[in-house]
Amino acid sequence: TGAIKTMRTNVVGRGLKLKSVIDRECLKLSEEEARSLESTIEREFNLWAESQECDLERIDNFYELQQLAFINWLISGDVIVTMPTTKRLNMPYDLRINLIEADRLSNPAGKEYDLNIIGGVETNEMGEVVAYHISKHHPLAWNSKEIGWTRVPAYGAKTGRRNVLHIMNRERIGQRRGVPFLAPVIEALKQ
Repeated sequence: TGAIKTMRTNVVGRGLKLKSVIDRECLKLSEEEARSLESTIEREFNLWAESQECDLERIDNFYELQQLAFINWLISGDVIVTMPTTKRLNMPYDLRINLIEADRLSNPAGKEYDLNIIGGVETNEMGEVVAYHISKHHPLAWNSKEIGWTRVPAYGAKTGRRNVLHIMNRERIGQRRGVPFLAPVIEALKQ
């Protein structure tokens, strides 16, 4: 735990902040107009990012979500992020960040041996990632409801917008899931 939290602090720190730098020549703006527009863009972004409204669960702000995603990436080897849009009162921006624990990314029941779906990541015949299969509950959660999966297309059919960010570090060609940060030392720890 100490190693993971130290890594989080050293790598993420306060998180990625927007520093707007527009191409004023392309937009044909004076230097003063460009600075004013950059300040407006940063102010509007901060309105969303510093609020818990950017989180689908309304718990963390954008910077806290970055820390949470990094910790889960270290622990599990990957993190799934969806970016739905929902309307909320007193928030002009509809984009939400939804972090999903990697354990929920899995093959649906009955498709455990489907060669196009490995670890919940579906590919087409060419190997392109086309969808993610996300269980409705954590596999170890005690729940009286029947477990089910949601198939989330990797890209929107109408817009081509990315629906899912799969945060992982590939180490091999064809790898579809990440490897936990502490995986290389687990055997030594067991000894």
